[in-house]
Amino acid sequence: MLLLLGRALRTALAASSQRLSPAAPRGARPCSLGACCSYRLRDALHPLWQSELSIPGGTRQSPIDIQWRDSVYDPYLKPLTIHYDPSTCLCIWNNGYSFLVEFEDSMDKSVIMGGPLENHYRLKQFHFHWGAINEWGSEHTVDSKFYPAELHLVHWNSVKYASFEEAIMEDNGLVVIGVFLKLGAHHAGLQKLVDALPAVKHKDTVVEFDVFDPSCLLPLCPDYWTYAGSLTTPPLTESVTWIIKKAPIEVDQDQLEEFRMLLFTSAGEEEKRMVDNFRPLQPLMNRTVRSSFRNHHLLDIETRPSAHAHQSSP
Repeated sequence: MLLLLGRALRTALAASSQRLSPAAPRGARPCSLGACCSYRLRDALHPLWQSELSIPGGTRQSPIDIQWRDSVYDPYLKPLTIHYDPSTCLCIWNNGYSFLVEFEDSMDKSVIMGGPLENHYRLKQFHFHWGAINEWGSEHTVDSKFYPAELHLVHWNSVKYASFEEAIMEDNGLVVIGVFLKLGAHHAGLQKLVDALPAVKHKDTVVEFDVFDPSCLLPLCPDYWTYAGSLTTPPLTESVTWIIKKAPIEVDQDQLEEFRMLLFTSAGEEEKRMVDNFRPLQPLMNRTVRSSFRNHHLLDIETRPSAHAHQSSP
């Protein structure tokens, strides 16, 4: 099934890939990491981002810096409803840029709905982006703050489109839930995944990975930001509704270090550690970032009493 998926994806992306990126080597497993940096790290970036790459005339590129003060509360944003069937989990794959956990998506078994969405969307895969050190790694930032890593759960619109490959190229085709990871307590739910990573250390390695519920990687807080954006790897199509969870999840140092033990390179090649696999920030331009929650952050700043207010009169 995965080989058939690969051939279909190559066909769907052929025109755009010829314009925007080098062709994949013959026989290489094609990448479904669609939704999948600081300027200070330009020289350390993955080769994919060491030169400028953008959609000609594109106005909705991702990732972005979310400015809490500038986000707009939308009272009509509904809670997000998530139902993932653990039995639809298939495998883990090192694609040479990240590792993907892929899901069976021929039926509506693992789906999301509600939130800013008019239709339900099927889960296709999830993956992470992370840095060489804890000071950076996330693709999105909040008030210019980086997190050590960011999780992306990639879904496609199975109501409007016949396949994931078609949805990649079309309006309202994809929804990606973004979750920030911060350094803190050990994450028990993540550990099953971490334990499997040594088996996909090298590029193009794949192992079975079944009965996993990615809901365990979501924060309990329901609040989120949403905006219209793009894939963060070629073909960079502007087909994505982003849903960025406000609250991060905690993972410990050892778990992050297991991510950093993976390699961009295949067995037998010179080893290059898989780190800093994130795209640089893109301009917001004329877009609005909406929030499902009132801006208490701004409210707290503006209503916090000054130190003088607590001083007694002489």
